[in-house]
Amino acid sequence: MITLYDLYETPSPKGEDGEKSLHARVCPKRTYTNKEFVEHVAAFEHLPRNLIGAALAAIVDDLCDLLADGNIVELGDLGFFSTSLKCLQDTDDDEDKIKAKSVAFKNVHLRISSEFRKKIKREMKFERVHSLTRKQKIISSTVEERKEKLISFLKINICITRKEYKVLTGLTPYEAMNELNAFLDQGILRRRGAGRSVVYVTGENLLAE
Repeated sequence: MITLYDLYETPSPKGEDGEKSLHARVCPKRTYTNKEFVEHVAAFEHLPRNLIGAALAAIVDDLCDLLADGNIVELGDLGFFSTSLKCLQDTDDDEDKIKAKSVAFKNVHLRISSEFRKKIKREMKFERVHSLTRKQKIISSTVEERKEKLISFLKINICITRKEYKVLTGLTPYEAMNELNAFLDQGILRRRGAGRSVVYVTGENLLAE
């Protein structure tokens, strides 16, 4: 089972500038409707489709009734369903001011069981993709044009950091790192330093041009 994911920039608190970290996010392959889910279960579990559909509908109905009656319901290895409430007006500890009409349903909560989490974790394998739903920056420049900018920058500043190259070219951090690595492989750049102190200087092949 392959889970597709992409990397996104994590916004800095309060819009602060500086190096931004990346976080992974699942790229869903599709959304299964109730009918498709029932057909999927029927195909893989070799059970009658009508039986699964009827059982699922009965489970949902009974779950709704039990939750509306103020219960917590455990549903197999999935976990525990419960409800939460909200007050429709400001209240305090004065019992005379807190009436039933001031309280309303808020939401349904599911506390996933540890066994269900472990099962998903065991089954998941990951593959990086570029999400079609993620808003992409429109980069109008070519690699050669960015290379020329890099050469001009190095003539003045001797070295360049990944962050400086990102700003110089308008690439994302991931794209900037990939392009710098490509320049390293081509001998256009050399890496100096380690960790956060890494800088890139002119490589032998660029000196020969």
